[in-house]
Amino acid sequence: MRKNPFYIPSEIERETGFGKEQLRKWRQRFGFPPKESNLTGVTAYSLTTVNQLLLIKRLLEAGLRPAQVVGKSTVELERLKLGMGLNIQAVLPDESTIKFIDYIKLSNMKGFLAFLEEKRLSQTMLDFVQYTIAPLMISIGDAWSRDEIDIHHEHLCTAYVERYLQSEILNFLPRKGLPVILCSLPPGEHHLLGLLMAEAVLAEQGAVTINIGRDIPLNNLKLASISCKADVVALSFSFAYPARDVLPTLSHFRRLLPAHIQIWAGGAGISVIRKNPKGVKIIYDFNEVVIALNDITFH
Repeated sequence: MRKNPFYIPSEIERETGFGKEQLRKWRQRFGFPPKESNLTGVTAYSLTTVNQLLLIKRLLEAGLRPAQVVGKSTVELERLKLGMGLNIQAVLPDESTIKFIDYIKLSNMKGFLAFLEEKRLSQTMLDFVQYTIAPLMISIGDAWSRDEIDIHHEHLCTAYVERYLQSEILNFLPRKGLPVILCSLPPGEHHLLGLLMAEAVLAEQGAVTINIGRDIPLNNLKLASISCKADVVALSFSFAYPARDVLPTLSHFRRLLPAHIQIWAGGAGISVIRKNPKGVKIIYDFNEVVIALNDITFH
C-alpha cells in the first residue's frame, strides 16, 4: 500500500488520467486543484486533492461535465455521487464484486478468470458488460481510492478483463446481412476497455467487428474503413481525452470519411458535447449500441 501522502504530477496522470496541462487549465478556470508542494518543496498534490480528483473522475465517467464538478468541495462531490446512485456500488459492492476483488488482491488470476467465466455463462454479453464488468471496474477504482489495493492490482484487473473480452469476441459468428463495424480509438486515446465492451455487445448481436486499436491517425483510419468495406466506424472517447478535442476530432473525421459510412461515438468523454455534430451518432450506453445496430440493419 502507498505510504507517501503526496503525488507528483506524473503520478496523478498515471493514476487518474488527468494530465498536467489539463489540471493547469482547471486551476485557471475553476481554482482547482490548488497549488501544493511536498516536504521538499517540489510541486505535488496532497491525498485530499487526489481523493477529490478521483471523485471528479467518477462523476465525469457518469456523464457530468467538468464545469459541474471541478472546484466543488469533497462534500458537494459526495452529494452528487450519492444523488446519481454511484455510492451504492462504492459502499455496498455485491458478493460477486467482493469475490473478484479478493482474487485480484491475491493475484489469483486463475481464480479470477474462472469466476469471470462463471458469471458470463449466466448472462448475455449485454448484461455481462453492464452488470458484471462495469460494476467491477467501478469497485476496483473505489478500492484503490480507499488504499485497499495498489495501482498494479487495478491494471492487472483491466488487462485480464480486456483479454477475456477479446477471446469472447472471437467466439461469435457474424450473421449474414449485418453491418461491418470498424472499432478504433481516436489518436491520443489509450483507454481500450470501453471500446472492447461495446464491440463485444455488437459481436454477440451478429455484427462483423474489426478492432484496429489505438493511435491510428484519422487519415489512415479513413483508408482502413474503405479497405475493410466498413458500414460504421465506432470511436470511443474516455473521460481522460482532452475535452476541447472531442468535437473537432469528430467533425474533422466526418469530413474525411465517405458519406455512406456512419460514425458512432461513445464513452465518458462524449459528455462534453453540447450539440451533436452533423453526421455523427452519439451513443451514451450499451443499450443504445444495440438500438443503433438495429437501426442500421433494418432501415
